[in-house]
Amino acid sequence: MTLSGILSEFRSSKNSKTRKLKTLWQLILNDGPIRAETLSEKANMNGATCARLLDELSRLGLISAAELGQSTGGRKPILYSVNPDRGRLAGIEISNIYSTIVLQNLKLDVLATCKIKAAGQETPQVLLERLLTRLLSLLEEHHLSTDDLLGIGIAADYTLPPGSDRRAMNDYLIPLLREMAESRTGCQVTIGSGVNFAALAEYRLRHKESRRLFFTTCDAEIRSSTILSEPVRFMPPGSENAFGHMTLDLHGRTCECGSFGCLNQYSSLEAIRKTVIQHLRRGKPSVITSLVSDEQEIDYHVIFKALELADPICTDALEEAAYYYGLAIANTILSFQPDVVVCGGTLTPKHTFFATVQKTVAQKLAGFPQINTRIVPAFDSYEVVSQGAGAMVLESLLSDTP
Repeated sequence: MTLSGILSEFRSSKNSKTRKLKTLWQLILNDGPIRAETLSEKANMNGATCARLLDELSRLGLISAAELGQSTGGRKPILYSVNPDRGRLAGIEISNIYSTIVLQNLKLDVLATCKIKAAGQETPQVLLERLLTRLLSLLEEHHLSTDDLLGIGIAADYTLPPGSDRRAMNDYLIPLLREMAESRTGCQVTIGSGVNFAALAEYRLRHKESRRLFFTTCDAEIRSSTILSEPVRFMPPGSENAFGHMTLDLHGRTCECGSFGCLNQYSSLEAIRKTVIQHLRRGKPSVITSLVSDEQEIDYHVIFKALELADPICTDALEEAAYYYGLAIANTILSFQPDVVVCGGTLTPKHTFFATVQKTVAQKLAGFPQINTRIVPAFDSYEVVSQGAGAMVLESLLSDTP
């Protein structure tokens, strides 16, 4: 029986045995390598039943029991792991700049990757068509076909023109992109937000012990995603950018949303660019004047270059952005108290941005030593969104809800 067929049965069957098999396989998938005793406890089933079902999962080729755990004095316990080669996953990130395709095994290891640069002002439909063509070629290069894929995850994070109604655009585009991908490949397609998929990749690959994970990215806009243990659930679609509209100053800068003092107006890439231009207009010295001839040429790449040259204007603008970003994260920790905050996006690895965020949060939370939230940078990988898109395929296949 194919893995797709097994997972379909896992999802739809009301049979008690099948439901228990699904529970065990999902635990091994997410928490493995894992001992039988731990599985029995987590699945709330007796040892004999657990052992019998583990044997069946082994016969189906879904798990392996080759690894041995640390001995506590007697025989080394067997550790159960998912069989990573039982199926393949594909993850795609659609972006206006560089789009990414990854092929993964069931442990989410990246087996192959490909990046495609957007050609001008391509529509998401045109870009997806190019990406699907490249995906089919990538499969062929690795002697695979779409029959080997459990499904395709697509992160549709393209930048819309200013003033666009993102919700209305998504209501139109997401079903269209899904239909395009399914008709072209014949695979099940899961499509959603890149920040949610990146959060899922971080959770599955590096923070699976977390029970309350808060993931945020600082880029052209500031977005976030929250994961509350199992089963994984995300905030409602369209709410990913809500964190960027946290109010930090009631009498602050005007935001495009109509409010004042939103985080986006202080910590986004565009906010940093505006701050730098304001300082230049006041005649403050900067290496930027030697990099461009007109302020219209100042973009993020110019600012990042100036940061590498220790430009004081750009350094101060980045520090200010990090300070406000840290305040917003501290406010979130005080109200939500996640056990881990993961900071991703373009700005996090730049210069002293992350260190300033950590310092600001520590100062804000100094009066609450009982709060032990860890703040860590996101995994430094340009494939993390597409990895999460592939991981979301498994989540959807094992979900109890359609």
